[in-house]
Amino acid sequence: MRGPGKGKTNNPNGRAKGSQNRTTKEAKEFLEYVMFGQLENMQMALNELKSKDNARYLDACSKLFSYVLPKKTDVTSDDKPIIPSLPVITIKQYKNGD
Repeated sequence: MRGPGKGKTNNPNGRAKGSQNRTTKEAKEFLEYVMFGQLENMQMALNELKSKDNARYLDACSKLFSYVLPKKTDVTSDDKPIIPSLPVITIKQYKNGD
């Protein structure tokens, strides 16, 4: 057993909620370092993808956005993701005006 044991540490409240353990923090820092070195390659790949297939380019961009843009949450719903309340219509309904 490592350390003084459960309930016998210098911090009886434990690690603060949301704080990362050392391994997770170091792994994230390493991946950030690796990815920073790939920015030029990623830009070239995205440019090539855009020239070949616009839909796949937009799909790739939308997936990357989730890593840099926070997800919107409704402050009145205890930070649960907002569920859009727009009605879904089909193309047939749209053409018929229904």
